[in-house]
Amino acid sequence: MLSSEIFSFNVTKIPHDGRAILPDFALDKVNDAIYLVAPDASLAYLNNKACEMLGYKYRELIRLSYADIEGELQDPDVAALWWKLSLRPEGIRFTSQHRMRSGEIIPVEVSSSAYEHQGQTLVLCVVRDVRELKQRTERYLQQEQQFRTLVENSPDLMARFDTDMRCRYANPLVLELIGCSEEQARGWRLTDTIPFDEVGMRLFRLVSNTLARGEKSEAELEARFGDRSMVLHVRCVPEYDLKGEVVTILAVGRDISRLREVENEVRAAHHQLRLLASNQQEQTEQERKHMAREIHDELGQHLTSLRAGLSVIGMQAGSPEQVTQQVNYLMTLIDSTIQVVRDVSTRLRPNMLNMGLVPALEWLRDEFVKNGGCSCMLIVPEDKPVALSDQAVTAVFRVVQESLTNISRHAQASKVSIIVQTSRESVVVQVRDNGKGFKTQNVRHDAFGLMGIKERVDMLNGLVTITSHPGEGTQLELTLPLTARQSQ
Repeated sequence: MLSSEIFSFNVTKIPHDGRAILPDFALDKVNDAIYLVAPDASLAYLNNKACEMLGYKYRELIRLSYADIEGELQDPDVAALWWKLSLRPEGIRFTSQHRMRSGEIIPVEVSSSAYEHQGQTLVLCVVRDVRELKQRTERYLQQEQQFRTLVENSPDLMARFDTDMRCRYANPLVLELIGCSEEQARGWRLTDTIPFDEVGMRLFRLVSNTLARGEKSEAELEARFGDRSMVLHVRCVPEYDLKGEVVTILAVGRDISRLREVENEVRAAHHQLRLLASNQQEQTEQERKHMAREIHDELGQHLTSLRAGLSVIGMQAGSPEQVTQQVNYLMTLIDSTIQVVRDVSTRLRPNMLNMGLVPALEWLRDEFVKNGGCSCMLIVPEDKPVALSDQAVTAVFRVVQESLTNISRHAQASKVSIIVQTSRESVVVQVRDNGKGFKTQNVRHDAFGLMGIKERVDMLNGLVTITSHPGEGTQLELTLPLTARQSQ
């Protein structure tokens, strides 16, 4: 057995030039176990990492032979072959198993090559403990299997492309849609697997942008696979290597065809509800118009005739004081009833609405000022009359009426202006006040006045905006499109 003094020598590797020298203290700084093995398999040298890896103390391990650690070398034929291969200029690298002091067998990777010291040929073994690497590999394989299980059973379309736009993976749903096997799809270029149409180019641009920018991107694509039409929400995600460089692109497509169908159904149902509400509101306005006309014309006419008859009776009865007083009382009562009829008729539908928008707004302004609102100015186009349909005139009138009502109740304004502007395409009506204003985001959800305004305007494909700030007043702007007949 070699004495401990041998371990203080400089270990010399004999390369082609025979000059490189590696001191033994440097071998204790490496992360791999290192053995120097003599021809009889005894250990001539080992570093501290070898002791740590196998769980031996230095004096225990140095007394063993390499065959005690590498069990396969106990076979003379295997040992002879290993020694022969190790002495070749390129050496030998292989995976094996080493026995620890506890008896546990651990996986290792061994690199063996020839070394000479003082004329003696030795074999230098660099041994790497690959337990952690093996565990990482097993975890990676497990994660890969989990990934495959996930994507292969996912309802989404999934495909992975490399930087050359070649398909590296496609889940079964993709393979089913394009009608090919996994072997056929692997390696195909993206430009070969998609049609040269708008959808195909949009998908190509989506993947290209993700590859170029290194950021995820997404879009909706309408694709057709045979007789099947699909709306896909496609998201492309870059995948990086350890250096932070993009190596692959994962494209995930989700079929949202049914979602879009439901949205279209909801949109159609909403449109039908609007038509129903519009028709209901129009019928209500027509009914109001009819009731107002009946009250004003029929009942008002009857009351007027009754008043005239009482007046004639009063004149024909001579001058008995009692009859005259009774007739005067009845005439006063009839006058009051006639006024009530007129007021009810006006509230149902003012007669001015039948004369057009401008007379209706003039009447609305006068009523607002008369009822103690504040000063109100109406500005209308002078060179061109405002021609709107009866439904549009009614909508504008009701919106302005609701605005003036809100001003009188809440705004505490001293000035109000109503401005009407026309163009070839639309009519714009603005209602402005210099009141206290409010925060539009704080409007209550049950503010049905504002909701009613917006709903009336929506029914006519118009637009209404309300702008207000505390202390700066409020402006309501209503825009209604003109039909071709109205704009002439």
